[in-house]
Amino acid sequence: MHLLLATIALRPYVFVFLVSFLFISFVNFGVRTTLLFGALTYSVGLACEYSSVHNGFPFGLYHYAETTRGREIWVLGVPLFDSISYTFLAFASYTVALLLCSPLYRRGLDLRVLDTWHIRRSPRVWLMAALFMVMVDMVVDPLSVLGERWFLGRIFWYDRPGSYFGVPISNYLGWYMVAAVSVAIFQALDFRLNRTPCKPFGVLPGLPSRALLGPMLYAGIAGFGITMLFVIHASEIGWASVFIFLPFLVMALHTLTRSECFGNADALSSHLADFPFNREAFGVSQATLATIT
Repeated sequence: MHLLLATIALRPYVFVFLVSFLFISFVNFGVRTTLLFGALTYSVGLACEYSSVHNGFPFGLYHYAETTRGREIWVLGVPLFDSISYTFLAFASYTVALLLCSPLYRRGLDLRVLDTWHIRRSPRVWLMAALFMVMVDMVVDPLSVLGERWFLGRIFWYDRPGSYFGVPISNYLGWYMVAAVSVAIFQALDFRLNRTPCKPFGVLPGLPSRALLGPMLYAGIAGFGITMLFVIHASEIGWASVFIFLPFLVMALHTLTRSECFGNADALSSHLADFPFNREAFGVSQATLATIT
């Protein structure tokens, strides 16, 4: 217990992101899906980290500094919070892709997605989510390489520093692979466990704008990374990161504010046919639901 508390104290920002992920995933997808996804994605991340520090696949060869041994939890030669980060990064990226690919519904300040199982499991959502996760890593990894300049500390180094601010391109190819596997795991678990008329345990259909919580987590992670780059005076990397996300942000805002992106009655019918437990959040009665499904 002491080592767990020490780990949280050493990496408080990771703990905040992790707790945020758990809450957001619980209220949107349920407790069971969240916990299984977290365990499996952590295992995938740990396996890839273990492989990379021994043979360079898939992220490139790098080494962890031993300075935090005894001060935080390590698993198979890898700090716990390094591998656990894949869970909330993959989840947040998936929710952004789902938001951009689904019809929208708005009532006042309550914004919801009219997703369906077809949309949730679509290759478009899968590939976009993996790309969004790599985009975050293009901020996070260069920042981590400079860990000695902020409170992260020097936790690792690459055998051969790469061409993107010290990070090898192989790292991003590896991240895309891990992201694709992680998102595929989430899509499969979500479909297998939640394809039922019954509300998954933990889901809160009436929570306003709950579909925005995941994208807000994504924005928070990216924003934290970019802010820290400027704080430590790594302005070249900071501006590169800004220009990576600026076109994406403009495109996302354009997409979310276009009237064509808001679903009609057919989109609502399709959504409630797949997720009937959401009907109360839309003010649709059981009798009305029977007529549209």
